[in-house]
Amino acid sequence: MEPSSSTGTVVRRSQLAAWSLVGVIGTMMMIPLNTVIPAFFAKYTAASLATVGLVLMAARLYDAFADPTIGLLSDRTRSRLGRRKPWLLAGGILAALSGYFLFNPHPDSGGIYLLIVCLGFYTAFSMMAVPHSAWGSELSRNYSERSAISGLLTFASVGGLLLFMGLPVLLSSPILPLFETAEMTPPMLRLLGWLLVIAAPICVIIPVLFTPQGEVRPIEKMSLRDLVASARSNRPFWLFIAAYALNGLAYGVYYATTYMFLDSYMGLADKFPLIYATGACAQMISIPVWTKLAQRMERHRIWALGIGAFALLLPLRLLIPEGDLAFPLLMALVVAASFANAASQVPQMAVLADCIDYGELKTGMNLAGSYYAWQQFVLKAALAAGGGLAFFALAAVGFDAKIELHSQSSLVGLSIVHTFGPLVLFVAAGALLWTFPITRSRQAEVRLALEARALANP
Repeated sequence: MEPSSSTGTVVRRSQLAAWSLVGVIGTMMMIPLNTVIPAFFAKYTAASLATVGLVLMAARLYDAFADPTIGLLSDRTRSRLGRRKPWLLAGGILAALSGYFLFNPHPDSGGIYLLIVCLGFYTAFSMMAVPHSAWGSELSRNYSERSAISGLLTFASVGGLLLFMGLPVLLSSPILPLFETAEMTPPMLRLLGWLLVIAAPICVIIPVLFTPQGEVRPIEKMSLRDLVASARSNRPFWLFIAAYALNGLAYGVYYATTYMFLDSYMGLADKFPLIYATGACAQMISIPVWTKLAQRMERHRIWALGIGAFALLLPLRLLIPEGDLAFPLLMALVVAASFANAASQVPQMAVLADCIDYGELKTGMNLAGSYYAWQQFVLKAALAAGGGLAFFALAAVGFDAKIELHSQSSLVGLSIVHTFGPLVLFVAAGALLWTFPITRSRQAEVRLALEARALANP
């Protein structure tokens, strides 16, 4: 089945595949920034743990506030390439430039260096992610097709994770033994940085050339006041945002502490890429399953169940005994958690697209770029707050990423911050999503009303 818009314009699978490449490079940018870069700078540069936490919080907050501006400008953009594609091209170039410096820090680099580079990197990501997500919502209004498109984006994003984390495993294997270990050492990170520098422009040029613009209704007048008015009357959007904020806080804590938990608590730093690569494989295998279920069932509840299952699996890591069984038991948990995590990722874009349609029905304005900007704003502000609070909490319990031997109390503190903070937040987010009001039948009513309005006002 070929996805198509409500107007009948067919979007071929090859065109959707090209569009999804932005999801690949987006993950290759953000996964290391959320999981590897904080611990790397704290361990291998002059920046202290508290400084890294403060800088990343400031940079992410800047990024969060930049997103609404980019979303609004994207909605206003008029060009021969449409209103989304010019932003992707500019973002890809900036990503390559800032990525080089982010992945190649000097040992004497401190907080100022990290702040400047992160500002450029986050700006590049916003210029790519916000218009790209809005573009995806304009490719189709059909409930099932939107789930399929959202699932494809999730699949591409996990592919980016697998590529980034799988390469260190390959480069330290007998097949291509360039490194003794898959640990994220400065030489390894430098090589991964070059991969990003090369891939970023390619992953935006291909969709710009081969994917159509989608269905876009022109808006004669648009301002920040329009966006506020549209969002104010959109109750489903605010419920989505509340759940998304809790979800982002949880991931902020989880991502910021994962590498340190595996390194200091479990002694598996050299297995970090393999663990993530295995999780990515489990996600990729499960994505078609969850996509089919999201097409046939209420997708917001698929999302809620995925969040809850992922959260409840986290404490089981603390029950893993030391010894030879530690790594295989952890891998089994990673596979199970990754399977559940895919269920929480697949429906996200489609659920927000439903909120956008509801807002358009209420106000007559299609502000997809701005809505996705607010989504990114909330996510990044929550990630910033969660990551920063996690680092401050680790400092408060006496954990220091630079030392080799840790006290038992600091390791217990690390395990509590890494496990139970995210668990509570994830469960709260899942509970909110379970009550999301736009069901399959309600979405069909909204879509028919919008199509009737379009026919009455061509």
